[in-house]
Amino acid sequence: MKQYILIVAAVFLMMGCESVLDIKPTNMISSEDVKNDPVLVDAFLTKIYNSVRWQTGAPSEAMATLSVCGGEHTVFAGWQNPFKAAMHIMDEIGAHSLLDYWPYGNIRSANEILEILEESDFDDSFVVSRMAEARFLRAFMYFELVKRYGGVPLITIPQSIDQPIEELMVPRNSEQEIYDFIAAELDEIAPDLPEGYSNDAFGRPTKWAAIALKSRAMLYAGSIGEYATVQLNGILGIPDGPTSYWQAAYDASMDIINNSSHSLYNENADPAENYAEIFLNDANSEVIFAEVYNLGLLKTHGWNFYNMPDGFRTGWGSNGPVYLEHVERYEMMDGSSGKFNWDDLNDQVMFDNNEIMHNRDPRFRASVFYPETPWQDSKVYLHKNTTGTIDPASGWPKVAPARNYKKSGFLTRKRVNESIKLPISQEDESDWIVFRLAEMYLNAAEAAFHLGNSGEALSLVNAIRERAGMPAKSSIDFETIKNERAVELAFEEHRYWDIRRWRTAVEELEGKGFHGVDWIYHFDEQKYTLKLKDADYKQIRVFAERNYYLPLGINRLADNTNLVENPGY
Repeated sequence: MKQYILIVAAVFLMMGCESVLDIKPTNMISSEDVKNDPVLVDAFLTKIYNSVRWQTGAPSEAMATLSVCGGEHTVFAGWQNPFKAAMHIMDEIGAHSLLDYWPYGNIRSANEILEILEESDFDDSFVVSRMAEARFLRAFMYFELVKRYGGVPLITIPQSIDQPIEELMVPRNSEQEIYDFIAAELDEIAPDLPEGYSNDAFGRPTKWAAIALKSRAMLYAGSIGEYATVQLNGILGIPDGPTSYWQAAYDASMDIINNSSHSLYNENADPAENYAEIFLNDANSEVIFAEVYNLGLLKTHGWNFYNMPDGFRTGWGSNGPVYLEHVERYEMMDGSSGKFNWDDLNDQVMFDNNEIMHNRDPRFRASVFYPETPWQDSKVYLHKNTTGTIDPASGWPKVAPARNYKKSGFLTRKRVNESIKLPISQEDESDWIVFRLAEMYLNAAEAAFHLGNSGEALSLVNAIRERAGMPAKSSIDFETIKNERAVELAFEEHRYWDIRRWRTAVEELEGKGFHGVDWIYHFDEQKYTLKLKDADYKQIRVFAERNYYLPLGINRLADNTNLVENPGY
């Protein structure tokens, strides 16, 4: 993607010797122009790439929406959009804007460029590769639609305002038809995409990106077939059942694991630092596909700016407090449960922080700031208060910066770059990983488990745990797989969709408020006590049975009278 930036503007800059009046406006380039110029084809594709929503939420909101909705972490201020999306998720008018996604304008662009390429006289290899890219983008958008709404209109040719109105009002295809379309598309285009790209073209889909998308989509379809009911005259649900989809997810995942050049990142002997580096070292061996950020190309985000702990920057730091419920998913290093014993701990017993924090799964230390996390030649302080006599020479602050402790007593560390001093808003260049190999291991494990191959599922999960520095499991059940996904894929926009497709979101979210802790440091003993607290300030989440599918909303129903609304709205 990097080589395509501002390519249309460049074309017209090269025409500077012509009269301004002779230059065609850039917003009026015709399909014939594109059909005759491969540079404009790539510019057209770049427009589609830049319009695809590879992640939920804007960079200015720290890309946190799905983490907030899934109960992994929250945002510091309750008025921020990600928090509002969790607390007021959807109604008859439509879903919250950060969850809603209806990219039919961009799908039309993909259909249009496909039609242009089919009619062009470009070199065959150019046509094949660019059509494969456009179809990948279209398949990705349809996956983002089907996981939100179930069955949606399947449109694969450019619509025109010259068509009769009844032809433009396309009814909903079934959920199963959309998943089957995605699988068929990806099967067809995978051989037409390269095994990989050089660094300057990283960010375009490869063969393995197409297969990774199939792995994820088929895993979701298997879940719908396993746990959801067929509704709305077959528009929702998978009438054929889950088995073929579990198998397709397993086969796609194992194809990548066994046959691609991708490998689990394992460059640092320290498992915590190794895990942290996956998200900071762009285009490493584990990354299958990523949204590329680059300051020189005027595409950046604000993850470091919003999430660097206060005490190490000024302004909007510490903006991703982590819920206690998520912290407790991380086991201790010996494989025992990471849940707190509140009968022993709650504002009663002093303990050494290393006993219950530093001795957790290394992925916890790479993903979450906890009290006294080493950082930039200092420590991250999260305590609410200090008792005893503080030695002035110690440098110990009586109270941590307010933003560090007020919400939950933990902060998001994943993707925060220790080498950046005083980060500037919207100048973070770390890529957003869309697909990585660890997900493929976990997708394969879940699919294998549902196909009755527990031994294979156990082996795949243990491969991820071994890389993380955690002891192998001796047996496996579905709860183990769920927890491993929650830990390995934390803050990567998986948890919320996972509990939706497993149909456990009502149980886990409805009416729930999540928790944090207040840390009190006892200086003379150099130990802590902690107290359980409400991190959501008595606000509770909304997730009803109907919310497993988002509403289309009254405006879309009014625009297309052939659409029918999802049940319950």
